[in-house]
Amino acid sequence: MKKHYFLPALIMALFSGGLMAETLLTVNGNKIDSREIDRQIKLIRQDNPQISDSPELRNELLSNTVTRMLVNQEARRLKLEQGQEFKTASENARKSAKEQGADKHPDFKQQWEDFQAELLAEAFVAHIVQTDPVSDQEVRQAYDESKKYYQGSSEVRLGEILTPKKADAEQAIKDLKAKKPFTDTARKYSADPTVKQTGGINPEFDALKDLEQSVPPIYAAVKDLKKGQFTSTPVVGNGVFGIFYIHDKRPLQLPPFEQVQNNIRHNLQQQKISRAVGTLYQKATITPANK
Repeated sequence: MKKHYFLPALIMALFSGGLMAETLLTVNGNKIDSREIDRQIKLIRQDNPQISDSPELRNELLSNTVTRMLVNQEARRLKLEQGQEFKTASENARKSAKEQGADKHPDFKQQWEDFQAELLAEAFVAHIVQTDPVSDQEVRQAYDESKKYYQGSSEVRLGEILTPKKADAEQAIKDLKAKKPFTDTARKYSADPTVKQTGGINPEFDALKDLEQSVPPIYAAVKDLKKGQFTSTPVVGNGVFGIFYIHDKRPLQLPPFEQVQNNIRHNLQQQKISRAVGTLYQKATITPANK
């Protein structure tokens, strides 16, 4: 199985039902054992006992383990562990462990393997940054494209009332039409506990262009509303009824290039790293264990 977009469905299939194979997946011939996922869950719950073991958590951990394995495999193929920075970091960590007596701990072998895997992943990221850096031209081009994309558009500061009850949503709309304050109405009907403090008003502005891409139903409902107006019918999705209010609306103005260029560079570099990892998935052979 070579296409990484099959992986989530495959992982969920492995964790559905009561029985799990001891070997969950093989990644380019290397096995991922169910005991590894058990170990990670144990570590997580030691620090965060409120987190429950669940198929969703196991799904996420297995997916992360696959990514880490692919990155480590590629790092070793590139012989990044032979680099001076990697060697120095390993030597310093080993020396520190001996001085503190940590190397005598019964779990030290596993802890050292985890540390080495993390170090290899960092070496891989550093390799991508070094071999495929973001140029000044790329940063400027990304800014100019954003400026063109958002030109003439607006941004809104939304108020939200979210409830699983259709009757509550409809009554909230009636109250708003009766000129009752939005914040009071939100506190009365919204199922979101944070609304008691915020009154349902989001602290930040959202670009309408971003809403159009990320949540088209909300965009369609609010794009033509003016400041002080609200959706006259609930927006329904995933069993939730939403009423959206325009607390404020203004023309969108991008910050000056000098103010955002470092963030743009960082985001572009993250995209390059993500593409590099995506390429590893595309080339990988990921198969479920034979049952």
